[in-house]
Amino acid sequence: MKYLIVNADDYGLAASVSAGIRQAHLQGIVTSTTVMMNMPDTEPALRLAAELCPNLGLGVHLNLTAGTPLLPPSQLPGLLRLGDGGRFPREPALRAAAAHLPINEVAAEWRGQIERFIHLTGSAPDHLDSNHNSSYVTYPLFQAMLALATDYGCAIRLPFGAGRPERQSDRAPRPGAASVLPADFPAGFSPQARARQMGVAAPDWFVDDFYGDQATLALLTDVLDTLPDGVTEVMCHPAVADDALPQISSYNSGRVAELALLTHPLMVEKIQANGIVRLTFAQMQALAR
Repeated sequence: MKYLIVNADDYGLAASVSAGIRQAHLQGIVTSTTVMMNMPDTEPALRLAAELCPNLGLGVHLNLTAGTPLLPPSQLPGLLRLGDGGRFPREPALRAAAAHLPINEVAAEWRGQIERFIHLTGSAPDHLDSNHNSSYVTYPLFQAMLALATDYGCAIRLPFGAGRPERQSDRAPRPGAASVLPADFPAGFSPQARARQMGVAAPDWFVDDFYGDQATLALLTDVLDTLPDGVTEVMCHPAVADDALPQISSYNSGRVAELALLTHPLMVEKIQANGIVRLTFAQMQALAR
């Protein structure tokens, strides 16, 4: 069987992003989203999701690279030293110092983000992934995310190289994509096997190239026409247009373009024609059991 999770990252980042994700779910093919728990729109976005989108899967977009942490700065001295002392560091600074990050601080902040999700929704997230793929940059970061997934009984995103078979393309991988295991991962280490060993569910395949110039109708229809058996996650970033979006995210017009494609009538037709079953991460876990 062919199963598909279409997960929209960055829910709560801004009202325009949250609205675009809800629209892509209600009028398109998005089945799931991951929430940024430290953003101004987080609380109203979660209220609207509960009211308007009861079937939308909700996870936590673990964050170390945007905004301010939920924990007091005094509890995160090593992490915030990479930024301005009060805000998270930018992605390049985090990656440059990744090998020396204080994992205890990272795990505590991530746990705080998950706990806030539970406080606001009344339930644990159905999966974890991370902003700018920060939880996959080093082996200790990946292990910290796996431990949290075990503690809270949720699934994870697995973006590594055992993902969906590559389509023929001359395009270079998107910057920041976690398609290759970082150098500090143990020799012969399999993230998929480790997740299974810890009882953590994850999709079989992962598509991260629906982004920027590669977010096209041709690519999305090709993904649906060539979907392999098993569970595939497609990552996306839709939003509705507004004047504030360019001030919030450098990826702005691309989000609006993604929304148009994710709600294109051809997408639902392709899913039906190819016998694809749409899932949330929670439904994937139920299938695995």
